[in-house]
Amino acid sequence: MSAASSPSTAAEPQDVSPRAPAADAPSAATLAAWAADPLRIGFVMPTEVGLKTQYLNWRACLTPDSGVLPSWAVIDWWDPNGCVERLPLLPRILKARLRARLELIEGLGNRRFDALFVAAMSVFYANEPRLSRQPYFVTADTTPRQQHPFRALYGRPPIRFPRLERLQHRVYRGQFAGARMLFPWSTWAAEGFVEDYGVDPARVRVVPPGIDLSKWSFPPRGADDGPVNVLFVGGDFHRKGGDLLLDWAERTKHTNWRLHVVTRDAVRRSHANVRVYHGLTPNDPRLIDLYRSAHVFALPTRADCYSLATIEAMAAGLPSILARIGGTGNILRDGETGFSIEPGDGDALADRLDELIGEPVARVRMGLAARRDAEARYDARANILRTVALMRAALGRAGGPA
Repeated sequence: MSAASSPSTAAEPQDVSPRAPAADAPSAATLAAWAADPLRIGFVMPTEVGLKTQYLNWRACLTPDSGVLPSWAVIDWWDPNGCVERLPLLPRILKARLRARLELIEGLGNRRFDALFVAAMSVFYANEPRLSRQPYFVTADTTPRQQHPFRALYGRPPIRFPRLERLQHRVYRGQFAGARMLFPWSTWAAEGFVEDYGVDPARVRVVPPGIDLSKWSFPPRGADDGPVNVLFVGGDFHRKGGDLLLDWAERTKHTNWRLHVVTRDAVRRSHANVRVYHGLTPNDPRLIDLYRSAHVFALPTRADCYSLATIEAMAAGLPSILARIGGTGNILRDGETGFSIEPGDGDALADRLDELIGEPVARVRMGLAARRDAEARYDARANILRTVALMRAALGRAGGPA
């Protein structure tokens, strides 16, 4: 199964996007009805990788008029100053799970909610009795089985105990079956829930996470703005394909460019036109400024389930070059808002970068199309309200005018 493939129409999860009539934003009358009958929802929100951006956007968008009374269990998995982390002899993975349990208890306690909203099924480990005793919904960029081909690139050991893996698969299957609805970020992830875990397609809705578009405005860009700023944002430099961009920098015949690399890893900087930035966090004003001053975004990733960084680039009016892997195949409109390439294809990356640098009019046109597409499909508040509407309907609390 590839990211670009589509499930059969007989078992196709619904894609809740602005192009579908069912995805219309709630009306003012509906929002008023929700406010009069708010849902008490406990949010279980891990903060690793791109999930922190998802958590921050949900927290910012659930204003009082959203019809939700939220409680937050923020799962950081680790506290560098915590007592658990100083326990001797206990393996790090067990310390992380114990820390997550404490964070879950701190955030939700023993309160009853109308529903839980769980953003990572790994939190269910050793916490299932606490989480499954009340209705719950799941959002995810991938399924556990879909991550298997990426294990090495994510630094995870190979599967050593197939029997244990089969047992874990059955456990996940039961947990997904128990969810009222699942909200995968992409059709690729939706296919995984249906095909690998037997989830009823009627309970699966594809809802991308979205971003806060107000933070990602961009200045007017012309065809003669000086050197072309190419932006790469990827914490895991090698997995995200940053080395392919350094190879391009050494080979390209163009000279009117600057490559800006945002990563947490050490990077060999052999070309004078390469700039490296460390320590920038999600929604950091300094990161947003780099997007605003860029002209092209490039993420030739070798392994990914999705890419919020590319959606941020679209919102900033940038054409993107993105490797088609996992759920990233849903993000770009190839040839309209950017270019899709195969993972690890350094030659295709170089060709597309040279094309965008050498054709400024096309670059500006594609960037404007990317912004319009981001407004249509990736507005965080709009997608969050659509998710709330689906949850309310599943709980029999749809509200709104008759």
